[in-house]
Amino acid sequence: MKGEVLLQPLRLLLLCLLMFFGYSSGTYAETNSSAASSQGDLQKIQDFHQPSPFNAESASASFSAASTAKPVFADVPADHWAKKEIEFLYGRAIIQGYNENGVLRFHPNENVTRAQAAKMIVKALGQSEKTVTRARFKDVPPSHWAAGWIERAVEKGIFQGYSDGTFQPDAPLKRSQMSKIIALAFKLPEPGNVGNKQIFRDISPSYWAYPYIVKLYYHGISNGSENQFMPESYTSRAQFSAFVARALNKDFRLPVNSSPVNSSVIATGKVTADTLNVRSSGSASASVIGQLSYGTVVNVLEINGYWAKISYNGKTGYVHKTYLKLKNVNGNPVQGRIIVIDAGHGGTDPGTMNGKTYEKNIVLSVAQKVKQKLASAGAKVIMTRESDVYKTLEERVQIAKNNYAELFVSIHVNSASPSASGTETYYDTSKNPNGYESYLLAKAIQQQIVNNAGMKDRGVKDYDFYVVRNNNVPSVLVELGFITNSSDYQKLTSDHYQNIFAQSIYNGIVQYYSQ
Repeated sequence: MKGEVLLQPLRLLLLCLLMFFGYSSGTYAETNSSAASSQGDLQKIQDFHQPSPFNAESASASFSAASTAKPVFADVPADHWAKKEIEFLYGRAIIQGYNENGVLRFHPNENVTRAQAAKMIVKALGQSEKTVTRARFKDVPPSHWAAGWIERAVEKGIFQGYSDGTFQPDAPLKRSQMSKIIALAFKLPEPGNVGNKQIFRDISPSYWAYPYIVKLYYHGISNGSENQFMPESYTSRAQFSAFVARALNKDFRLPVNSSPVNSSVIATGKVTADTLNVRSSGSASASVIGQLSYGTVVNVLEINGYWAKISYNGKTGYVHKTYLKLKNVNGNPVQGRIIVIDAGHGGTDPGTMNGKTYEKNIVLSVAQKVKQKLASAGAKVIMTRESDVYKTLEERVQIAKNNYAELFVSIHVNSASPSASGTETYYDTSKNPNGYESYLLAKAIQQQIVNNAGMKDRGVKDYDFYVVRNNNVPSVLVELGFITNSSDYQKLTSDHYQNIFAQSIYNGIVQYYSQ
């Protein structure tokens, strides 16, 4: 809505650049400030950026000379959130950094690899690398720079390989994997009286890494962000350094909240605008009490119409939910989401045709199947039409807005020469303020249909079709296949394949909400 997002004059230029690079950064800026970095999700996990409780003056004897005011690494300045922890490890020769043309750098924002983590852990334990004469893993020959460190870490039961005989030394380390490694390496004791208490909203007691994550939390090594642990996010070199330093030295550890989960939280919301106003109440005329930047994750306490009551950094306020990507705390990712399914054409508008087979009938059948799958998962599904009636394009968009929609999917069938075939999915960035989110949704649905229905991949395309251009929420238009192509026609008119199309659209929506 007007006034809730601050628009940027250079937005179109930025978008063109992003499109040119294939959205490789994953950071299309919806409004006015710079977009987040490609590792933005890592940067927003709060336990990485809290000021260290370490007091350099009172405990200088345990910190070493590395904690001088002058930074050791050129890319870890004095105000870097993990400077003390990184330099603590440097002072103990656990890390070295990179000498680049006489300048010492650490590359703090790069993902830490499994090989690097193995070396850091072994050195932190005061152990040396082991001499390797025969490879344990087929991708780690004895000549590999980290072979000895990996061998020692495996010998101590800190690391394991994979069932295919590989170690994947260059693979980035996930937070879930990191929790196990830290807990095992430093033999963190079991916290008392925890039981199966849920510490983070995104980690259930049945999750494989729950026992390790609990240990990290109660020992002040990691406390997540807004009651989330984000187990599938990768760990940067700075982050891993902070965890190792906290495990080694209790002066670095974080305060522990004995009751971390907020039971009143119904979802989390990731900001999809560059700058989103936080207001004192759920109204565009209410005073602005703060602003959130792109990628910020907040707790959602309640939703009323277009307004979401949120909490962030201990404060509450209201934001327009159009610019939040909502993610459920529990249950299916689509549970409670308001999703509009638009079966194209209808009534006096048959759409494209092949003999007496009309597009309007094919897409309505598929749309009804999508509705059933979404509704079974707990979504609130709004159909623009549920029978053979005609709706204008304006009416379809207005139906979405009248129902406070959070997602819009329009289903169609293509036609051209008999040789043309395949699936293509459209999104709009010319006007839709959630253009990049629409791209992500289009990509997920397209991939599912191509893989599951065996369709030719015609790609995702930025085009200003009315229904995707004039919606404000993530919106896509799916062209299932070509009614004029014999192979596509057989699938489009098959109840079996219509169910596959529907399941693929459903899967794509779930995949989008799970990202």
